[in-house]
Formats: sequence, C-alpha cells, structure tokens
Amino acid sequence: MAEAVLESTADLKEYAGILFIGDPHLAASPPGFRLDDYAETVLGKLAFSLEVSATHRYLPIILGDLFHVPRDNPNSLLVALIEMFRRHVPWVLVGNHDKYEARLTRDVSLAVLDAAGVIRLLDCEGPVASVTVSGRKVLIGASPDWAPIPDAVNPDDNDYVIWLTHHDLAFPGYESARTNLREIPGVDLVVNGHIHTPKPPQRFGQTLWLNPGSLTRISRSPYTRDLKPVITAWVPTKSDFEVFDAPHQPFDEIFPAFDTADTSDYAPLDESMFIRGLENLALRKTSEGVGLRAFLEANLTSENPVDTIIWGLYEEIMQHGKEGDQD
Repeated sequence: MAEAVLESTADLKEYAGILFIGDPHLAASPPGFRLDDYAETVLGKLAFSLEVSATHRYLPIILGDLFHVPRDNPNSLLVALIEMFRRHVPWVLVGNHDKYEARLTRDVSLAVLDAAGVIRLLDCEGPVASVTVSGRKVLIGASPDWAPIPDAVNPDDNDYVIWLTHHDLAFPGYESARTNLREIPGVDLVVNGHIHTPKPPQRFGQTLWLNPGSLTRISRSPYTRDLKPVITAWVPTKSDFEVFDAPHQPFDEIFPAFDTADTSDYAPLDESMFIRGLENLALRKTSEGVGLRAFLEANLTSENPVDTIIWGLYEEIMQHGKEGDQD
C-alpha cells in the first residue's frame, strides 16, 4: 500500500490555493479491462495528490467517486485511506459511485471515513464554509450527486465563491449532458467531477465552469488512450489554473491491446444488449453499485426521442419514490 506523506495540511488556517482531485474510483479489484495492481495504483495517485497539496499548502478537495463501489471495500483499503487522510483531511464531495441504491447510507465506505474523522464529507447542497486562500475570503458550496445546482448565490462578504458539483454538465463533446452551463449570479467558479474526460473551461458571464477530469482511467477507449490524468489547482493570485500531471503508466501497459479501427470495445449497446442489461439490473444489484441511473447514463443520448421518453419515465418514477419516502 502507498505510504502517507509526511507533511500535514490538516491544521492550516490559511491556504495558498485549492487543489481539485477528480474521481479516483478506488477499488480492490480492477474495473473494466485494467491489468495493473489497481488499488496500489490509485492509492499512489492519492498520495501524490496529497503530497502536492502539502508542498504547496493547498486545500485538497476530491470531486466525488472516491470509491468505485459504495460498500464492502476491504478493510485494508479503508485503513490505508485513514492513515493517509489523517494528516490531510481532504474535503470529499459525494458522487454517484459513493452511494448505495442512490442513497448515502451509514453502511457505505465513505461513511466509515467520515466517522473516523479523516475527511470532511460534502453530502448536502448549499454553502459549506468560508476559507482564507492567499488572503482572500472564499466561500465554498456544494451540490453533490443528484442535488440541484443553485440559480444564484449570495456571496456575503466573501471575495470569491466556488461551487462543487458532480453532475452531467453540458461541456462541449459530452453527449450525455443533463444540465446546461449558465451564469450563476454570485458564483465565480464551478468545479465539476463525474465527467472523466478533462474539458476546456467555459465562461458564462461571471461564472467559469471547470471540469478537470478523473484521476484514474477506468475504461478502454480511444478517448482514454491519449488521456493524461491531472490534478488542478486554483490560486487566486494567478491568472490561470495550475495543472499537475498525476503519475500514470502508458495506456498499453494497463489495458490489453485492441484494434483502434474496431469500435466493438466502446460502441454503445445495441437494442438487444440494452434489454439484457435492464434484465440483469432487475434480477440483481449491480456489483459496482452504479444502479439503473448510471446504466441509463451510459447508454442513452439526448438526441434520440425514444431515449428521452425513457429518461422521462425514470425521472417520474424517482420523483414518485421520493414523495413516497415522505409519506
């Protein structure tokens, strides 16, 4: 397992910047086609990220999906994280992979880290805290997975407002987007997890939208072949983001070879495979805890009218379920 870095950021009263760490997807077993010692690799990436945070006095924030499966992760992984995070106490946004059956319950792995006091869990929508960054007061807010993004935010006496999200946002080239980018009065920067491919920042009025991408490559595709995982820092005294290359191996060393002209490895499911996938979900819980929503996200597009109807039915059922919980 990766060793914890020596320096500590847990007791800092003022930060030089904020370090954004995209979805790590830590798991004991490699997801998809990966061939390496996956757990060791991801722990090493997290250790590197925290070392950068400590060296530069940055506040480390994980943008969701710390875990690839929500619960039943081996104790060895939890102990490694507790030892690593005890010195740094990263802020961790709740992602869709962190929840079991679309809920953050007490038996998920993220709840263990929260109870151990080694993370600051961002599990509710709204303002989180005001921190001092390079002499500026910065209000940090959060919209975890499935939580609404505000229409406007009152900055009070803060110099900057940064909002954290884990959503399907309409960055260029992301076809599964459910939420359009827009100006949010009072918000200077929105930083999104969930979308694994880094996207160029997009500005709408006062609000700049950033999607730094995942810390870990978990799918074998032409998109990930040329992808270099990074972590991204925001420093108010600098005009641009500071980007650090995360440690990673060449694509062909962690994924088996495949023919780039053959799209069968990454083509969308056809109708028969789609139905079989739905049947599997109906018969059993998915081993990765992703659930029906993630299955639909991966296989539906906003351009297909039938897909739109399926999404509408899904959202109607989910809303009915939420109303039933309140009865």
